[in-house]
Amino acid sequence: MKSNDQIKLINDTINKTKENLKPLGFNLVFWGIFINILSAIHYFLGSVIFQKILYVWIYWITFPLLGMIYMIRWNIKRGIKIGYETIIGRVVGIIWAVFGFGWLLIVIISMTTKSFHPTPMILFLLGLVLIMNGLIIKFKPLTAGGIVMFIFIYSIISNPDANYLIVNMVAVTFGMLIPGFFLYKYKTN
Repeated sequence: MKSNDQIKLINDTINKTKENLKPLGFNLVFWGIFINILSAIHYFLGSVIFQKILYVWIYWITFPLLGMIYMIRWNIKRGIKIGYETIIGRVVGIIWAVFGFGWLLIVIISMTTKSFHPTPMILFLLGLVLIMNGLIIKFKPLTAGGIVMFIFIYSIISNPDANYLIVNMVAVTFGMLIPGFFLYKYKTN
């Protein structure tokens, strides 16, 4: 096989993987919308609903866990429907599973020590995961979304009085939701 044929085969495989990763686009859109709704409800109704810090923790743990259960079931059904799993698809799945574990650890440590707000660390972890996924599948909008997350982390660090809910909504919109929509609508040549 000539080197040009090998390069074409590699590029075709990457394009096919991008097509097969449309569910990743759906996952990003789902989580982008879901987290924005949770953040908006907390922002606008927080003083009414969250009279105690315990209610905030219950809210920010219960609903994301329910979202995880829903998306895990959806992804399993989608995988069964496709009938096979690519190595790149498996790597992406493992990365997101590690993110879920990291998210849970950050939340539990933050809740038990009461020494830090979990949002910057979660956005940092999310930024890393988005960059890794974007680089692995060679999808620049997703890589850019991860970089956007780091910009918002910098804004939180440089302005500690910033409203974490608003920063979270904007970061998730530009870092996950928009790149996820582009990935979901991606068409291979």
